Amino acid sequence: MKKSFSNVLSFAVLLVVLLLACNNTSTTVTPATASITAISCGAVTYSATATAGAAYTATATVPYTGGNATAYATGAAVASTGVTGLTATLTAGTLATGAGNAIFAITGTPSAEGNATFAVSLGGQSCSLVLSVAKAATGGTGTGMGLGVATDVAKIVMLAEAFKATLSATQVSTVQLPYTKTDAVKWSNLPQALSRNRVGLSTGALSVTQLTAFKALLQAATGSLPDEGNAEMLGIMAADDYLGANGGNPSEYGSGYYFIAFLGTPSTTTQWQFQFGGHHGTISNTYNAGRLSGATPAFRSTEPFPTYTQAGVNYKPMLQEITALSAMLTGLSAAEQTTAKTATSMNDIQLGPGRDGVFPATKKGLKLSALTQAKKDAVLAAIKTYTDDLDDVSAAAILSKYKAELDETFISFAGSTALTAQGDYVLIDGPNVWIEFVMQGGVIIRNANHPHSVWRDRTGDYGGN
Repeated sequence: MKKSFSNVLSFAVLLVVLLLACNNTSTTVTPATASITAISCGAVTYSATATAGAAYTATATVPYTGGNATAYATGAAVASTGVTGLTATLTAGTLATGAGNAIFAITGTPSAEGNATFAVSLGGQSCSLVLSVAKAATGGTGTGMGLGVATDVAKIVMLAEAFKATLSATQVSTVQLPYTKTDAVKWSNLPQALSRNRVGLSTGALSVTQLTAFKALLQAATGSLPDEGNAEMLGIMAADDYLGANGGNPSEYGSGYYFIAFLGTPSTTTQWQFQFGGHHGTISNTYNAGRLSGATPAFRSTEPFPTYTQAGVNYKPMLQEITALSAMLTGLSAAEQTTAKTATSMNDIQLGPGRDGVFPATKKGLKLSALTQAKKDAVLAAIKTYTDDLDDVSAAAILSKYKAELDETFISFAGSTALTAQGDYVLIDGPNVWIEFVMQGGVIIRNANHPHSVWRDRTGDYGGN
């Protein structure tokens, strides 16, 4: 009997041990924290070179070892030391098993030449990234890098040369000019009869074949979004045809009074500018070393406004801008609007033609760092209606740069938040971005108002020159 009881007890003990073992196995989990054994900032590679005073957007690829195949989130922005003005942000990803690469997004404008240092970390390891910042180019010699963002320069150059191939030798000599700052600044918001300073070949001098080749180039440089970029510029030109047919002098107003110039030979390696403009539209796209170094100054206006029909086509080339800018202002609280309002009305934009490089040193209005994320997003949506006037690749890169600078950006306005009355005005003024929009009285269409708007960049105008 004692032996039987002993056997039962032994069996019970064994059963408990087995149950505990099963229970322990079921609670075993894989570690959720990303970890590595080493990170090598000394072996970093950068996607672009940095220049003092020029807006910079690039990625840093940093090798690591001992990864544990675990996902990690986007990191906090790390401000540069030494040369200030830049931030490095770890891009979300998943560690490799063993060796791999981490990507850090670097944006901002370096304050000086020298070394910008970032104290970065990943998976429990830290190191210091060192970015060498080159000396800023000086003068208007055509050496500025400006924005330096990626774009499809090869396609744009190909279409520029294809357009030139349709021209006569005389026309080529008119459209193809040396790069000079003197010619780069020759844009105006006046009709041709009042501003005969433009350079290049007029669209009115083109045959149907030549115009078709030019429009292919225009679309490649300005994108194909509805009512943005290429469509917006074509709508602005059509508005001049409308004015010429509805009270304006046909010798002053019309889509034929827009001028095309290549300042410098279109190239994927050297600097040149695609300049196009007339009465109410200006494109100043500068390319250097295979990148877009400047997309500004960019002037936009349209009369009539906001919509009109010309040659059976309905146009609304600037409706999205006023809609987004007004939504940005009306979304503010009463107290925020009070801070942002700086005047009762404005007559015109501050930095129009002939007002290059005179950005005010002191920013006014409401600083965006005090706003909720939703209100910051509304400002970014308004900015996007301007950056979307470029091809998709460069538009996204420039918008990303402006997004990184939102907390140091200010907005101000005059008049009403609706932006529909004469004198209504709004300004977005950041470390780099400068966007103005003002409502003016009609010139030809006297019973209606029409807007003037300009997008500039503090370090990117004329490609940084």
